[in-house]
Amino acid sequence: MNGSVPSMFDKVAADKIDEKSKELLEIFYRGDKLSKFELDTERMYISEKLEKHYNYKKRNSYRYKVKWTVSDLNRF
Repeated sequence: MNGSVPSMFDKVAADKIDEKSKELLEIFYRGDKLSKFELDTERMYISEKLEKHYNYKKRNSYRYKVKWTVSDLNRF
């Protein structure tokens, strides 16, 4: 063996480590899993913000000015 593949005896432990690292990587890049309520609330917030942004573009009024962040764009 060249060391790149765990032995059959260590396979179960290696699979657990791989699963945990994938889970942590997902949390790092996408954040914690949201409940259905939190997800729905976030979608409503983003859609209202998008509607306000379109109103600003249409009317060019500072009343509707919205600052989009990278986080908002990733969620959208």
